[in-house]
Amino acid sequence: MSTSILYHAYGIKGVQYKSAQYEKSSIIYSAEMVYQKIHCPKCSTKNSHFKGQKKRRFRMTPVGRKKCFLDVILHRLKCVDCGHQWWPRLPFMKGKSQMTRAFVQYAFDLLSMSTVQNVSRLLGVSWNVVKRIHKMKLKKLYKKIDVKDVKYISLDEFAIKKGHVYMSAFTDIESGRIIHAVEGRTVDDITPFLLRLKKEAKNLKAIAMDMSRPYITAITETLPDIDIVFDHFHVTALMNKALDEVRKEQQENLNEMGRKVLKGQRFLLLRNYKDLEPEFKDRVDAILQVNEPLFKAHVLKEQFSLFWEQNSLKEAWIFIDQWISDANETGISKLKKMAKTLDNHRIGLLNYFKHRISNAAAEGINNKIKTMKRQAY
Repeated sequence: MSTSILYHAYGIKGVQYKSAQYEKSSIIYSAEMVYQKIHCPKCSTKNSHFKGQKKRRFRMTPVGRKKCFLDVILHRLKCVDCGHQWWPRLPFMKGKSQMTRAFVQYAFDLLSMSTVQNVSRLLGVSWNVVKRIHKMKLKKLYKKIDVKDVKYISLDEFAIKKGHVYMSAFTDIESGRIIHAVEGRTVDDITPFLLRLKKEAKNLKAIAMDMSRPYITAITETLPDIDIVFDHFHVTALMNKALDEVRKEQQENLNEMGRKVLKGQRFLLLRNYKDLEPEFKDRVDAILQVNEPLFKAHVLKEQFSLFWEQNSLKEAWIFIDQWISDANETGISKLKKMAKTLDNHRIGLLNYFKHRISNAAAEGINNKIKTMKRQAY
């Protein structure tokens, strides 16, 4: 064993090899810090000498199944010019950690192929140590993500724990990568990142999102020149909600036999009619034939799905005008409320035909996050 092997095999610099001790399941190397001309933190001169010492043990990358440790005698330095004393940091030291930089990197490489628990078992360290390494590396990698080339962003929320605790995630639609996440979904929570986008994202054209009032307020105030595109999955969910509210109203007003007919048909009514099997279409038809308000709500729900298939912005504008008019003419309060919602958010709906983007990428990522949460639990 020699100093050069410590350097080439383990990345250890700034020490002189002394000896090695072999135990049943580990190897312990001993070394001593060598004198180097290091700048004084106070006066920046290199005129210093040793003043006191201590021994520290560092965890090194393993050799086969054997754990490896490095016992180093560190020397405190004293500046001859100003008298300042300090403990120097050697190149292989990772902050105040008792692990070498090479060991930390090795653990992170393993994490790219396995779980935190498996890596902790393989390296013979605690789960918390490996998790801390993982978090440290991720913070370094994602502390600053370049957004200058981002054109389209998806903004969505996901629950991080029970009690309506959410995070807001910004996703680059073209790459499918999360570029920012922040706890909360208020104007104050997301505005700091929007200000960064305003400064750095010179190619940003539009943001796809749901009809969340805080999101709309924050974006219109901070990025007034960026188009908002309302996600059609969210709009479809609102349309289904309106239909279901009409169903509930009708069910309450029916006699016992009528309620039995509607009971259990919720999901059948909410599904796309064209995708139903013939036997289920017959069941839906039978229900709608005997209930006019529900028939009107169901027809309007099915009609609006054609909005996203319009060929141009002009055709989409005419379509939504007609749909709002038809909904108001029904006299059904839930449909009139839905018509008002669409009218108030008309520009965001029509912006879809300028950019053709949605929250699909963000929804996919949110599903992955939920899966990871379950696995972690």
